[in-house]
Amino acid sequence: MPAPSFARFRSTLLLSAVILVVLSGCAALDDQQTDLPAAGEVEETLTDLEAVNATVVSTLDGTRISTQQTVFEVGTQRRRSTTQTGERGSLVVANDSVTWRYDRAANTVRVTHRIDGEQQSNTSISSSMGSIFGRVNTASDGTEREAALDPLILPAAGGGDPQPFAGQIESFANASLNYHGTGTVAGREAYVVEAVPEADVNTANITLWIDQEWYYPLQWNSTIVVDEERRTVTTVYRNVTFNPAVSAGMFTFDPPANATIVERRVVSQTFETRAELVARSEMTIPDPDVPEPLTFDSARYFDDNGTVRTSLQYTNGSATLRVTKSEPRGDSAALPGDDRVEINGHEAAIQSFDSGISLVWSCEGHRYTVFGDVSVETVRAVGESIDCG
Repeated sequence: MPAPSFARFRSTLLLSAVILVVLSGCAALDDQQTDLPAAGEVEETLTDLEAVNATVVSTLDGTRISTQQTVFEVGTQRRRSTTQTGERGSLVVANDSVTWRYDRAANTVRVTHRIDGEQQSNTSISSSMGSIFGRVNTASDGTEREAALDPLILPAAGGGDPQPFAGQIESFANASLNYHGTGTVAGREAYVVEAVPEADVNTANITLWIDQEWYYPLQWNSTIVVDEERRTVTTVYRNVTFNPAVSAGMFTFDPPANATIVERRVVSQTFETRAELVARSEMTIPDPDVPEPLTFDSARYFDDNGTVRTSLQYTNGSATLRVTKSEPRGDSAALPGDDRVEINGHEAAIQSFDSGISLVWSCEGHRYTVFGDVSVETVRAVGESIDCG
């Protein structure tokens, strides 16, 4: 089998950036240890975590793909990370409004200016870790907790910008949560917890090593399926210092005088109503007919250097449907996949993924997408209700 390339598994490695999965199955203890922290203690401790300094190693099937030396503030965009991928090195420095990405070999600095950028907070990580210990503790008396676990949120590797997993997002609706006692990661004691989805889900077990002092994930392993082969992606934090001293100039960067500078401007905003998005955007916003019990949840505006994407999200508490309108750019105007249907006189592509159904078409210079973990009939009906004028 040929060695995997980093580019091929780039989207897979985003799994270590952030995983949002809701686990609502049973919890069990593999041994009799019940001396575990309470959920409230976990959340309170993580709320006090302000910064992390560590070496982050990513591997695929045991082969090292990248090594990152990083210091970052938890719950903010601020970080400074030097990454070595093969023979190529790069530096990323970010604060709450600007990110510098310096490619030493090319002597190029890509500068991204963020406006109204959204940030991950350590409140979300603390509630996720607290939920894990809450359910494992509940299982210690032989009972099962039927209530859904809070979304499992793993920090971005090296404290980077939170990103959704770019590949197929599996359901995990009937996963079980198992406690496997304690272990060590780079000399630090950790609790070991495993999430096991139902048998027919492509992504297999996710195992977490959670620091016993700060309750922060030190390592996570995930099994994925690529070309019908199971591969293991691992992220490990080594040489960790929690709440290190951070200098005032740590999160700014002065590019070399002879470097090529590439500027980029990104605006990201979330709204509680469709009307707010309509007022913010120059493009017309769809007003789809979405069947009950799905109801409006939020709206989003995203501008990447002048290319605008807007979206409306609907949910019924378990299923989610999203309607997106964007300006196609370059080859992105081509429809994906091979399956074609007609939507209001326009050719559209329909695709089925483990995470839901996607319907895509172009009209009047814009790209429309309806995506959701709902039926094909619902996705098509919503698409047909959209006037692309």
